[in-house]
Amino acid sequence: MTRFVQAVLMGLMLAFAGLALAQQKEIPATLPTAAPPAAGKSATSDAEVAHVRVYRQKRFSGGALAPSIYVDDKQIARVGNGRRFSMRLLPGTHTIRSDDKSSAITLDAKPGQEYYVRVEEATGFWKGHGKLTLVLPEQGTPEYKLQKPVEEDRKTARELIEEEKDASAEKN
Repeated sequence: MTRFVQAVLMGLMLAFAGLALAQQKEIPATLPTAAPPAAGKSATSDAEVAHVRVYRQKRFSGGALAPSIYVDDKQIARVGNGRRFSMRLLPGTHTIRSDDKSSAITLDAKPGQEYYVRVEEATGFWKGHGKLTLVLPEQGTPEYKLQKPVEEDRKTARELIEEEKDASAEKN
């Protein structure tokens, strides 16, 4: 190959690498539609945000799988068997989905409301995937409390996930 062709190819490779780095820097670090987690006294009170409780009941089948949960196309956490997490969302319309894009939920979040999303393992041809179901608070509250919190290493957007209350306060 001639030196000219080599120089052109090298220039193209450098240009694509620079473009890839520039695109990575443009991605926002936080989800603009989610509220910051409460740490003591927060600027956003509980009455101003919606609480979304996501959980997966403990089952024998599909126990090793941990489907990812996305809110407005931002990965929040991976929910393992018998696990749960809670997050705060600003009021408005949000899309919650799992690995299975066909089971997306469009949620019109209202301030001060609690929403419960159950993750169920659906069988697939090569592997299982998460199917989301929006359940009523009357059903979701006791099911949610029976699950354990999501492990720290499975939280992708830690800044959006609410801190868990201690177990003694939850049982009262």
